[in-house]
Amino acid sequence: MEYVPDPYVLVIILTLIAAVGALLVGTSPTGVMDAWFGGVWTLLVFMAQFALTLMVGDAIAKSPAVSRLLRRIAGLPKSQFSAVALTSFVAMLAGLISWAIGLIVGAVIARQVAFRGKEKGLKLHYPLLIAAGYTALMIWHSGITTSSGLIMADPAAIPSTFPEYAQGGIPLGETIGSLTNIVTVVLLLAVIPLVMGSLHPKGSEDITELPENVYDEIATGLQTKDDAPDSGVAADGGVATGEQSRVTAADRLNNSRFLGLIIALFPAYYFLSDVLQSGLGAINLNTINAFFIFCAIVLWVTPKRIVTQMDKSVKNVAGILFQFPFYAGIAGLLTGTALAAAIAGFFADIATPLTWPVLGLISAGIVNVFVPSGGGQWVAQGPILLETTRELGMPLYTAVVIEMMGDQLTNMIQPFWAVPALALAQLRARDILGYTTVAMVAGFIIMAITMTLFLGMGIGA
Repeated sequence: MEYVPDPYVLVIILTLIAAVGALLVGTSPTGVMDAWFGGVWTLLVFMAQFALTLMVGDAIAKSPAVSRLLRRIAGLPKSQFSAVALTSFVAMLAGLISWAIGLIVGAVIARQVAFRGKEKGLKLHYPLLIAAGYTALMIWHSGITTSSGLIMADPAAIPSTFPEYAQGGIPLGETIGSLTNIVTVVLLLAVIPLVMGSLHPKGSEDITELPENVYDEIATGLQTKDDAPDSGVAADGGVATGEQSRVTAADRLNNSRFLGLIIALFPAYYFLSDVLQSGLGAINLNTINAFFIFCAIVLWVTPKRIVTQMDKSVKNVAGILFQFPFYAGIAGLLTGTALAAAIAGFFADIATPLTWPVLGLISAGIVNVFVPSGGGQWVAQGPILLETTRELGMPLYTAVVIEMMGDQLTNMIQPFWAVPALALAQLRARDILGYTTVAMVAGFIIMAITMTLFLGMGIGA
């Protein structure tokens, strides 16, 4: 994959392709620019929610308790196949909890498995392990942080640009709780880890082990006890030395377990009141973020420790946040011109109720390459998917499931979400995309079969 550019270069290329596509469907040059500008700021709220989810998910995944658990799991594999398969399975389970947690847990467990393997003399191909960790992003939209599912579950969150007949919302039970989604999830969890494990190189000369600098970094981290007390820190944030070594009132507040935990009551109340009053169907991204904030606070205990970790976690967000406005601009090019209608219309013209699920899957997968945000893609493509589904006389939740599957499927060839994992792994996108492409092909076969059976043929409906 030596010809795969960095994610930011890819977003530039995709913007140019979308612009040319908009021109080809009859948009004027100024219309193209206006459409881009009209979309570039539309995802600011979602971007802020996403940034918080990724930061807090990173903090949860790297907390002492979770780190200890992952280290124990990482020591279980006895072979190259089981090492890769276990990495993929753990990452995918985490992805069902949250795309952000899955993203970070996938990278962390891959690093730990590589580290433990090197300790035991088991030669493991590091890029493949990271690719296996990234498979969390091929199942996340089927889990509890499903973007399109959460948007449609909350009528207040449904954009005004969506058709009137969809404004009442679609319960989560009909999307992530559908038979299509449940069976697909089970098959992905059963098959993808086996596929990834089978890709491990046989010859030693083809294996790229964990780099020495990454090994040393992990080893150094293990030498520090997770539950060690905080060292003396001056109130201004500097290291307390000499005459400053006394513990001040500010130090006690910074390291107070009581203050660190009492604040957790607020996000816990928000989450519980939402769920108890309105049920699981009321869960949205804000509700989930409140729950994750609660978990991060409890796992890191003191104010000083969680703030220190957040300072590290925010670094994983920077590369993605910078690209978000550009992908929102691409969404603007799709929705502000006739381009999205042309793409979806092509499939709608040749679709039948039997073939629409797979054709829609392909359509959603293509659009995801241009708009890799699950929520952003639903905003851009949702109305067209809903209208096509309605014209074919199929249940509206079909459109949501189509977008869920297509979005997560082509994440395997769209490196946008891999930026934090690659930064943590000290690899580049081209190091893993060959392996994730194989995972995507296997995932497509699974999704095409389940969607045809349960959506197209209506089995189990």
